[in-house]
Amino acid sequence: MLISARAAGGRLGTVETELTPRRLLAYASGLGLSDACYLDDDRPGGAQMMPAMCAAIEWPLVDGRRSSELMGVTLAQYRSVGVHAEQDSIFHRPPQAGEILRTTGVLESLRQTRAGVLMNCRCDSFDTAGKPVITSHMVGMLRGWTLDEPSGGTDSRDIPGPQDLSGAIVDDVFVPRWLPHAYSECSAIWNPIHTERKVALAADLPDIILHGTATWALAMDRIIRAHAGGDPARLKRFACRFTGMVIPGEHITVRHRAGDGGRVAVEVTDERGQVVLGNGLAEIGPA
Repeated sequence: MLISARAAGGRLGTVETELTPRRLLAYASGLGLSDACYLDDDRPGGAQMMPAMCAAIEWPLVDGRRSSELMGVTLAQYRSVGVHAEQDSIFHRPPQAGEILRTTGVLESLRQTRAGVLMNCRCDSFDTAGKPVITSHMVGMLRGWTLDEPSGGTDSRDIPGPQDLSGAIVDDVFVPRWLPHAYSECSAIWNPIHTERKVALAADLPDIILHGTATWALAMDRIIRAHAGGDPARLKRFACRFTGMVIPGEHITVRHRAGDGGRVAVEVTDERGQVVLGNGLAEIGPA
């Protein structure tokens, strides 16, 4: 499929999200989390947003509907080749229960690679005063596609490279078979390859696979517990590359190592030792 590099710079739209108790509690529960900071809406300040929920807030802008339109292809064509390749979210301040976030999206850049076209979508969430709350880059790979020019647009990311994991803390995490079903409904991030085995097998996948953002969230949870004293408000950034699939019903291993300046290196492998989340970098603020 040949697509135009001039699609870069196109607007993905705007969405408003009210951080109601229902949404906050459901998202955390969809990951199997039971911490009071996420589930007790009667605590001072209300329930906190699990930071990975930013992916659910941004999903209506990056689900492929507007991107495929900008590229002049059908949504079915887009979804048949698109995979989530990277996620990088910066938390300017902790979102507050009850507030309304206004999120805008732009297809920031397109770049040709040997595997296909790398598509970088940037989403910015603001409060009602217009101040930034979250900035995310969702990078997708359109496998096998070709740009009519080598690149389009400007990529504003500060891309983390390989991280030092020598002496890392190791956490074993079981991924229940039901997790992608609960996560789909509680996050409102739905794609049948995550829940319907017949669809997944037809797409040449070995089984249903866990959402990349759910793997990202499970790793994030371990980082918050180990390096932020269990306080999600201290997480300032979490970036990674998605390099493999997680099959529900199996275990994953989260490796993480604290470095200088609140930086934490992160990597996730599957039961066979294959890296499924690489080049992971978290940044933790002071208590």
